[in-house]
Amino acid sequence: MRVTYSYQGREEVRAFERAEVLIGRLSPLSAPDLDFGADPTVSRKHARITVTDGEVWIEDLRSTNGTVVDGEYIENTQITPASVIRVGETSLRVEFAPAAGAAKPKPTPLVAKPTGAPPAAPAGGMMIPAVNVMAPPAAAPSAAPAAAPSILPPKPGVLPGGAPVQPKPSPTPPASGVAAVKLAAPAPAAPAPAVPPPAPVPAPTPAPVPAAPAPAAPAAVPVAAADTDAEKAFKHRLTSLYQIPLSFTAEMRMADMLQAILERVLTLVPGARRGALMLHDPATKRLQVGASLPKGEVIVSETLARRVMDEGHGFILQRNNDQDAANPAPATVETGMYAPLLFKEKPLGAIYLDDPQHSEPFTEDDMQFLLAVGHYIALLIQNQELQGELLHNATLLDRITVKFPPRVQERLLENVRQDRIKPGLQKTDLPVLFADLRGLGGASSLAPEEATAMLRAYQTALVDVAFRYDGTLLRSFGEEFAVVFGAPEGDIQQSEKAACAAIEMTTAIRDLNTQRRAQGLAVCELSAGVHIGEVLHGFIGTPDRMEFTALGEGVNRAAQYCKGAHPGELLIGPEVYQKVFKIIEADRATVTHKDSGEFHCYRVKGLKSAKPA
Repeated sequence: MRVTYSYQGREEVRAFERAEVLIGRLSPLSAPDLDFGADPTVSRKHARITVTDGEVWIEDLRSTNGTVVDGEYIENTQITPASVIRVGETSLRVEFAPAAGAAKPKPTPLVAKPTGAPPAAPAGGMMIPAVNVMAPPAAAPSAAPAAAPSILPPKPGVLPGGAPVQPKPSPTPPASGVAAVKLAAPAPAAPAPAVPPPAPVPAPTPAPVPAAPAPAAPAAVPVAAADTDAEKAFKHRLTSLYQIPLSFTAEMRMADMLQAILERVLTLVPGARRGALMLHDPATKRLQVGASLPKGEVIVSETLARRVMDEGHGFILQRNNDQDAANPAPATVETGMYAPLLFKEKPLGAIYLDDPQHSEPFTEDDMQFLLAVGHYIALLIQNQELQGELLHNATLLDRITVKFPPRVQERLLENVRQDRIKPGLQKTDLPVLFADLRGLGGASSLAPEEATAMLRAYQTALVDVAFRYDGTLLRSFGEEFAVVFGAPEGDIQQSEKAACAAIEMTTAIRDLNTQRRAQGLAVCELSAGVHIGEVLHGFIGTPDRMEFTALGEGVNRAAQYCKGAHPGELLIGPEVYQKVFKIIEADRATVTHKDSGEFHCYRVKGLKSAKPA
């Protein structure tokens, strides 16, 4: 049959090769053949079209707004290609070829578990039609849209005045294989007399006293139809499915979660004895077994799994082996179901159930439940991937926030999101600041709370200054503190910023010591050194755990200047002085190192003029 339907001026056509078509709206409890989800006045299960012995019938399934055929509300009635049908605000017309008296073809067996690509209709078998739950129906050429009646009578059961009425009686559909019985026409009535006899004249009677008006009957209120036994059973299945995560733990692996879900699903689908979950691997573009029961014993066709992933709906597979006439043993029946794992129309894999000993094929309700399971598993997989991504980003964010200045953080985060940060080192001449807090060794004699507060106060003062001048932290623990400037992003003022940051750090520590002495607290002195030299810097580690580092002669020489400085002193190398001599005051000095010997440097007194912007 072919169904032409129209809603708000948009007409579409669907063709069906089946004897029953369900009309409604897609929901977790229903997967109709004709999904009118765009029409909010259509019920979840609104109506059903059936073909019986060449006759087409339509039945209203206790919908909220009723089903109208040729302007009349119906419960169950026969229709013709000329019938105008209306469900909610959607009008439709059914075209079909009558086949009265045609014998039903005998179904032929189907080969189960195909290993190759299946044809449109598997040879020698029967593929129960697919249930489309995701993709919208494809438009097809059709005749002019059916004209909807301009005025519809009220839905049965409620009149404008509130008086209940009965729906228009519908003819009872004939039973399958039994011809409809035609009633004989009634015999004609006797002819009326030419002149009627005179009627007796009644005696005058007093006028009756008008009775008090009876109270108007209360208006009938439409009541939602109660769930059928099938819907109750379906809800019970979903409830059992959704209770599985209550047993999950934070340490549980995804494979264990999927195995637990598959085990529960096999208990909720009658007749299902085996099952498997196939997951799509984006890296290899192949399907891999995510869970199976019994483990390692289920054979799944990758071709059929990819088919449901591509088409976005599931199907029931059935194989019948006709028994030999001389063999009284019953025929072997095998049935299976495939359903996609879809998240926002993105296929993540497929789920498969079967039972080689099942005597009957799986039902439409089983298929709808398996589709709901597929959506649920896809949501679980996507949620786990999202949590992993959030954890990964949060870890990177913590590292970036701790090490890099705010000016650089936002751009680095964007590079991380676009996967532009790769492990690798580069060699550049960069200024490095090395600082040492002298006196923290005495903190070991303090109470743990006092030592923690002392260390936090000094490190906070140093980090604030380093970030103010766009420095990147290399080391910030205990007594040592190291900062590099001009990395990971270059800076034309990196030398000036390094010198100014070192000067401001000594000032900040001096001010902090003044406050702590006034409070009777222990203090530390800062020694610092700055050097410009060749530095090997960049991100190292794995993509999941990348760290920024800098090493080389430039870092080592800055540390030697720091060790050669007295408490409260700042020493810079000649290379730094050549770049910042216009803004600082400094005296020549000599430092002797036990490993490097004697080398020249400059002892900084302070700034000459304004600091760099």
